[in-house]
Amino acid sequence: MKKSLRDEIYQKIRGNITHGLLSPGERLIENRLAKEFNASRSPVREALRLLESEGLIKFEQNKGITVSKLSIKQVEEIYVVRWLLEGHAARITAEKATKNNVAYLKDLQKKLYLAAKNVDVKAWLTSNALFHNFFSQNCGNQKIIQMVDNLKRNVNRYHFVTITVPWHFETYLEQHDKMLTACEQNDGEMAEKYMKLHLQHIKDGLIKQLQERGVTF
Repeated sequence: MKKSLRDEIYQKIRGNITHGLLSPGERLIENRLAKEFNASRSPVREALRLLESEGLIKFEQNKGITVSKLSIKQVEEIYVVRWLLEGHAARITAEKATKNNVAYLKDLQKKLYLAAKNVDVKAWLTSNALFHNFFSQNCGNQKIIQMVDNLKRNVNRYHFVTITVPWHFETYLEQHDKMLTACEQNDGEMAEKYMKLHLQHIKDGLIKQLQERGVTF
């Protein structure tokens, strides 16, 4: 299905925010965006509303539209819920994992080891997203799938901050290996344990990096 103009505008602006091309606090002006995308204001406005629903931009009276500031509180709130939902999803998925599932995860893990070796952030983010998606997408609970997907969209912009610190790679890979082993053994308890440990580690790393960048709340 061909993407709508609204979706194209949404994806472009979202990508610019996620990768730091649009800075926290930077203003977005509808007329300028409409000219940039050769579009009317209607699809631009719709795209901006989607971005607002993800917490990436803010509509403020007398200030207009601005890119949302980074927030430690937002990270903590998102990861509390992800810890619960994805931990449970990992348990369910691991218990019914097949040999084909394990082979799929092993292939992704090889790509992640290569990305880490080359410090290839883009390749890492792509394979890492697929690795994590496997557990939520295969848990069989549509509500969990929808909620986790929404939470990930809300926190994606922060991942580009923390993953640029190379020492994180080794720890993440070790934790992935544990989850992979849990799937091989159909050990749901082990999968849940290491998914929760993994998410806690990511959250702590994110907050540490934000604090070092002067973000206090």
